[in-house]
Amino acid sequence: MSRKQPIRVVAACGLGTGTALYLKMTVEEILKKAGIPAVVETADATLAPAMNADIIVTGPDLAEMFRQRGRAREIVAVTNYGNRAEIREKLLAAIQRLEGSTP
Repeated sequence: MSRKQPIRVVAACGLGTGTALYLKMTVEEILKKAGIPAVVETADATLAPAMNADIIVTGPDLAEMFRQRGRAREIVAVTNYGNRAEIREKLLAAIQRLEGSTP
């Protein structure tokens, strides 16, 4: 996949610290291995919906709220933060949907 601009990803959790940081590092690793340029940031549950992002990666408890209030084009709900295969599969599928859509 080639992009002109880096994809913008927000890793979000309730407080924007532990889980969000872990997700950020995992997302960065996955995207780097896939050769997808990205800017990945962390945020808490109140800030994430207001951020300008292509994708928000979060848990299922916050995903619906972000779908209703967020500006991100895709929401990736991860059920097992330790399962890199799940994160990779869902994240890359979201990127494919973005690539197939028109801006």
